[in-house]
Amino acid sequence: MFTGLVRGVGTVERVIPGAQRRTFVIAYALSEGDRSLGASVAISGVCLTVVASTARDFTVEAAFETLAVTTLGDLRPGSRVHLEPALRLGDALGGHLVAGHVDGLARVRSRVVRGDALEVWFERPG
Repeated sequence: MFTGLVRGVGTVERVIPGAQRRTFVIAYALSEGDRSLGASVAISGVCLTVVASTARDFTVEAAFETLAVTTLGDLRPGSRVHLEPALRLGDALGGHLVAGHVDGLARVRSRVVRGDALEVWFERPG
C-alpha cells in the first residue's frame, strides 16, 4: 500500500528491452530497507518490485500489460519519475491509501485551470 505522496524524484538511467517486458534502472538512493530485493516501489504511481539495487540506483521490471496501460511504456533514459516506497506497518499515512495497481484505462476529456488548481475530467471507454 502507498499514501500517494511522492517521496522523491529519480532519473531513468537505462531501459533494457525484453521480449515481454522492459527493465528500468533508476538513479535514486533509496534507503536500504526500501531497496531490498522484492521491495515494492511506486514508480510514477505504478507499483513495481525491486529486482536489483546498489546504494545509488535500483532496478525494476514492467511486463507488457503494465507498459501498455500506464505511462511507463514512454520512459526513456533521462526520464524523471516520481518515487514512493511502500508503506510499512506503523508508518504515518500523511495522505491516503493507494493500491498502486492499474484498475482501468481512461482518456482525458477536458482540462480546465481553476486558479491554482487543475480540473481534469476523464472518459472511460466502452
